[in-house]
Amino acid sequence: MKKLKILLYPISLIYGFIVGIRNILFDIGIFDSKVYKIPTIGLGNLSVGGTGKSILVDYLINLFKSNYNITTLSRGYNRDTKGFVHANSKSTAYEIGDEPFQFYSKHPEINVVVCEDRRKGMNIILKNLPQTDICIWDDIYQHRFVKPGLMILTTTFDEPYIKDKILPVGKLRESISSSKRADIILINKCPENISNLQREKFTNSINLVEHQKVYFSSLTYSEKIKSKSTFINVKELEKNDFILVTGIADSSYLVKFLKDRNLSFTHLKYKDHYNYSISSIDKIKRISQGKHILTTEKDFGKLKLKIDSDNLFYIEVSVKFLNDSNELDFDQLIKKYVEEN
Repeated sequence: MKKLKILLYPISLIYGFIVGIRNILFDIGIFDSKVYKIPTIGLGNLSVGGTGKSILVDYLINLFKSNYNITTLSRGYNRDTKGFVHANSKSTAYEIGDEPFQFYSKHPEINVVVCEDRRKGMNIILKNLPQTDICIWDDIYQHRFVKPGLMILTTTFDEPYIKDKILPVGKLRESISSSKRADIILINKCPENISNLQREKFTNSINLVEHQKVYFSSLTYSEKIKSKSTFINVKELEKNDFILVTGIADSSYLVKFLKDRNLSFTHLKYKDHYNYSISSIDKIKRISQGKHILTTEKDFGKLKLKIDSDNLFYIEVSVKFLNDSNELDFDQLIKKYVEEN
């Protein structure tokens, strides 16, 4: 592995140089970043996947949907369609992407839009959805032709961007210094028993600039698992072995949650945003005969189209701030931005 990284290092330098030049051109105004008059909240990361962006999108939707008309704009990664698509009751996860489908399934009262070209997407939103009060942009950090009014950068406690390297040696899509563009840095997947000293040490290590705020959160899983027609308590899985199917960037936290409850399962692990093939579906069906199948909320949108079974369940995950004051301060900061814009 060390020899491989040495071989990849020149590629990493070239890639980092190209991305760095691109960022400089945006910073000095040669490339234009479009700013919009309505409140726009952007979420992104420096690394490749697994930092909890989509979970935070869901949190923000819940924070605002009672009082504002919300539109989410995503790329719709690995979908079967191209261009601008506005989710509706007939949309599938394969047409709009697994995460946008998850947003729409949970919040059908909001507008969920996908478009690879974020500037084009915003132009259509402003024209066709003029009632939009807030636009939430998912996975926007590297899409600099548009500029959100408020940028949130997500990273994880165990694998923070400050300890990573540029692709392909590491997982960073751009340099550590790019974190300065964020207004808020959310440290996700923290241990729930993290001490004040650990938080202070972590905060000091990321070298915040004057305008930035940092918050700490963890993941929390629901004690109820749901199928298309019913739900049961996760404790019901104690009775028999079951099959866990995941197509997410980091399934280790879900696996730990289940193992901490002494549950017995076989884990079928697929790559992030996986489009389940005929062979993978056949394998899942073959080894799950007579057993419950548990998957993530993101994967459920794809699997339910190919596995018509009352034994197919999904578990919800949400972001949990480490204390009430931390959550209150985060909420107030976001609300203040929206109210003033």
